[in-house]
Amino acid sequence: MDILNFISWIKGGRRIKTAPKGSLLAVGVPTVARDDKYITGAMTLGDAVQSGNIGNTKHYELDITATSTVIVNTVRGIIDITNVGSFAFPPDPAFATSIQGWIDNPDLDLTAGNRDNIYIQYSVYYNQTIDDNVIPYLISTGVTTGLRFNLYNANPAVAGVNNWNGELYVYYELYTIN
Repeated sequence: MDILNFISWIKGGRRIKTAPKGSLLAVGVPTVARDDKYITGAMTLGDAVQSGNIGNTKHYELDITATSTVIVNTVRGIIDITNVGSFAFPPDPAFATSIQGWIDNPDLDLTAGNRDNIYIQYSVYYNQTIDDNVIPYLISTGVTTGLRFNLYNANPAVAGVNNWNGELYVYYELYTIN
């Protein structure tokens, strides 16, 4: 793409503020076939946003019987919390007990002066097994070496035979807002 073409498009009123679905962007694609080392290529806006987003969702696993800390390096991700049913003291019904864990991102500034600038959000998904009546409830409970959370069973009923043997996933967003 020649810069003069770009300037003429702007002068011709072809500048837009929002891109319609399916819009294409011109990108410089590296090549050895040209002296300037680039050819012009096209990429959808959606692909450009995803390929340039360093905070893309990543999958992490936390085996609660082995450790209580999951170390993450993305601003959003999915944490598969495994072996809760095998844990020595899984969360009892009606919020009676909980398991404590930590989400640690070493790149995040968790110093006391920056804690008001931390944004965190969780969404919990649990796929129950037969005779499993868990209703997982996760809440942030503070900051130490990472962001501390407590995992509870919100169901007031007596624990099922296979409680916590289902699949537990936590989607998180965690980043500095200022």
